[in-house]
Amino acid sequence: MYPANLENVKAINSSIIAEDCLGRVDATRNFEGVELNTEYMFGLFSANAAADAPFTLLGVPLSYRITKFVANQNIISSSTIVQFNISSFGVVVPVEIDAWFALNSAGQLAQYDATFKWFDFLVDTMIQSTMATMNTTNATQAIRMLQLKVANSVCGVHQTYCNGTNQQYSNYTQCMQVLTEGVRFGQSFELGRDTLLCRMVHMNMVSLRPSVHCPHIGPSGGGMCADDMTYAQKVLQPYFTHMPFVPYGRQDANATVAAMQ
Repeated sequence: MYPANLENVKAINSSIIAEDCLGRVDATRNFEGVELNTEYMFGLFSANAAADAPFTLLGVPLSYRITKFVANQNIISSSTIVQFNISSFGVVVPVEIDAWFALNSAGQLAQYDATFKWFDFLVDTMIQSTMATMNTTNATQAIRMLQLKVANSVCGVHQTYCNGTNQQYSNYTQCMQVLTEGVRFGQSFELGRDTLLCRMVHMNMVSLRPSVHCPHIGPSGGGMCADDMTYAQKVLQPYFTHMPFVPYGRQDANATVAAMQ
């Protein structure tokens, strides 16, 4: 929660996250290692609280309420409703995050699989809000307005932090051209694909480690914003290799999990 996330993101290397942590968020991407997971867990939302924060569809987490929780050995499953302040739209909205967690022998987060439930409904709500502000019933016009605002923010971040060998665009004009004409805005499930929404997600981490994150907002997407998987590949990807999300001694009861080991 804000402002505690500010202190955590400064550490870059959170002690509660395993060195080889594997993380996945349904609408975005896979995140590997303690540094990336520290940055995205805490940094993704912390920058949105600043007075000069860039325009974004993401918010600042203010409070939370755990509505479902179960644990068995080192496996945890939970549902949490987090209140986010999306200052770009002047609203506070509830977001349900459902997640599975697995801890290692040291009690650190070894892997997690998270879903932002009804995220497509939230994105549509933001579009509807923009339509009301513009006094239009044309969703395409509203999305175009959001595209211009988000692209302006991403390009502003690039101008500030992506210099020298980290530079991805020759200038602000080229950046805007690529992000408003060469890259699609994206749908709610495409925050990990070759879209502007994906680059919006990654722009908050650029200031933390420009050499790592500048490529993520660049034309190529730096391996984080790419159309590199089909739907079936996404669903069937055998990503969690540390341990199954099944308590010890119970794996063989699940043929799929047993086959993966």
